[in-house]
Amino acid sequence: MQKIEIPKLYKQYFIDKSDERKELFKKINDLYKPQNCIYPGSFVHISPSFYIRKMTYIDADKRISSFFNNEAVLDYIKLNKIYDGPPSINAFQADYTSNLPINESAFDIMFSFYAGFISQSCKKYLKDMGLLVCNNSHGDASIAYTDQDYELIAVVKRYGDKFNITDKDLDDYFIKKDGTAIDIEKVLNEMRGENFIKKGYAYIFKITKIPE
Repeated sequence: MQKIEIPKLYKQYFIDKSDERKELFKKINDLYKPQNCIYPGSFVHISPSFYIRKMTYIDADKRISSFFNNEAVLDYIKLNKIYDGPPSINAFQADYTSNLPINESAFDIMFSFYAGFISQSCKKYLKDMGLLVCNNSHGDASIAYTDQDYELIAVVKRYGDKFNITDKDLDDYFIKKDGTAIDIEKVLNEMRGENFIKKGYAYIFKITKIPE
């Protein structure tokens, strides 16, 4: 039996840093059962593909193309996947703010972690009532919260490798310590989230698209 090795970049940047976040993606799959997911700014974070069969990865890093074209990466995903059928993976080495060969309103969930204002640049790719899962490291959660197209529906809590998703007391989040409103211009300029009294690891928003 052929031994399947862990992809080196995935091991270096996610396993070795204890940041695979596998339980998070498992819980998202269990709760929301997404069928088609887009992950701008993903780098080589392939953990979602263990739980979500159809994944689209986008990152500007030049190593992306060779990584996802490596058959060993697909073999590793097949080894770890929980669903029936083969993984379906599209990967683009590109700036996610550029024009991409991706259909608009095609995805029912989108991930945004540590990669800028994905909630704005890639909003068009989400279906009506689709979900955005994002953190506030670069301020994307702050921007999404102020965007009337998005509604906060849950908060992700992290305890090491463990994650919890809750829809309780959502009004307690996104309240600044000084009591002022979120300074959108400051967040956009500094690419840093505001300082809130109560924080989550990430936040889950639902998008509502008004028909044109």
